[in-house]
Amino acid sequence: MTRTDAPSGDGSRRSIVCVLLVLVSTTGGLPATAQGQAPEPDRIERHRVPADFMSFRGAQWLEREERVEEEQPGAVLDVMGLEPGDVVADMGCGSGYYARRMARRVAPEGRVYCVDIQQEMLDIMRELAERDGVTGIVPVLGEVDDPKLPAGEVDWIILADVYHEMSEYEAMLAGMRASLAPGGRVALLEYRIEDGTGDNLKSDHAMSVRQVLAEWLPAGFALAELHEFLPGQHLFIMTVAGDTEVPGDPIVNLDLFEAVEQGLVEAEAIGAGDASVTVRIRNTGDDKLLVTMPVGVSFESADDGRDMVSRRDAAIRLFDGEWRDWAVRSVARQQGRRAAGSGDRFTIARPESLATLDDLMYAMQVGTYRVADSPLLYIPRIHGVEQAAVWIAEADPSYDDLASAVEDDRMPAQYAVAFALIYCDLAGIDVTRTRVWEDREQIFGLLRDPGLTAWYQIKTTGRIQR
Repeated sequence: MTRTDAPSGDGSRRSIVCVLLVLVSTTGGLPATAQGQAPEPDRIERHRVPADFMSFRGAQWLEREERVEEEQPGAVLDVMGLEPGDVVADMGCGSGYYARRMARRVAPEGRVYCVDIQQEMLDIMRELAERDGVTGIVPVLGEVDDPKLPAGEVDWIILADVYHEMSEYEAMLAGMRASLAPGGRVALLEYRIEDGTGDNLKSDHAMSVRQVLAEWLPAGFALAELHEFLPGQHLFIMTVAGDTEVPGDPIVNLDLFEAVEQGLVEAEAIGAGDASVTVRIRNTGDDKLLVTMPVGVSFESADDGRDMVSRRDAAIRLFDGEWRDWAVRSVARQQGRRAAGSGDRFTIARPESLATLDDLMYAMQVGTYRVADSPLLYIPRIHGVEQAAVWIAEADPSYDDLASAVEDDRMPAQYAVAFALIYCDLAGIDVTRTRVWEDREQIFGLLRDPGLTAWYQIKTTGRIQR
């Protein structure tokens, strides 16, 4: 996990295309997937690009004091319920922050496999363990496609804000699954996309519930628990699908639209201002449901308020029959209408119902772009930027019309509109034909961001001026 001001990776091991929209499917939704049941191959959605891994040079940041408050490692390990004698693995262990804590809980007979792909990280981990007098840790130099864990031996695996960096995640998931003993479980921590708590991170260093399950369920895992008590992270507890030695009722994972079509939930959407829509929803049956919604869902006003579109994936747990208010982060489609309030009702439609916006909303959730051979760059995850992009795509306003509406204390209007143009470009919209482009010198002439400058130079001259 890497904040925007934290030490970043020392270079990517793979080529990441700029557009970042893996168009495997345009259905916009996962099927109604129960415990460990894989989606149909042609329904797996485009959703993310793995992040660059953190260099060992950032190890000191992994030991920062703030992690105790930000991540509450003690509470996480309490959920895991580690016992003396357990065999555990810390995947992407880095400096051994979690490994040292787990080693104390499984001592004296237990052991911790500390897996990392950088020998330098394992050397740092070993020094810190010796400093703290912690024993029972076994360093493992893994590979990007192989955790190098013993088969059928591990009781618990923890991945603390590292899974998003796994470029060969299918092979790693298979390797981790093979390493689990009967009844073995996985604790997966990832910063949240859905509620904005992950917006201060680089965009590829946070994951939604929907993104995680789109990869883990087809790999033969099942969701046993999902905890949301941490300040900014999801805590997933995964098991091997079909493992009868893991107690508890299964959690049924459902896409909102299929849940409604199957009569498993009741849902209605109402207005909640300029930046959100409230979906009132309840479980109509006895199963424990986890309902997810993809980015780009359309909310069409039944009154005279603004139509809205969701700007992030969303997820909600429905473990009983009570009505819940589900806040879905959204942006408005019209600039001129009034903001919808709690008395306004919406019709909910799948993302593909908005052909112009479907790719755009996915581009905004991914939030990264690359210009030529430059490093991967990140667009600030600010509502005004994304609102400007939607208005450009939907209504083609002038720059002056946009500037006053998207002005933000955190970002001048020129920057907000410039980033919005890049989002539109990534989504396949010809920005050179927009009215905003007529004022391009007014926008880009004052900017000092090298990524924006490089993008503008390519759009106007076809090359970057060195």
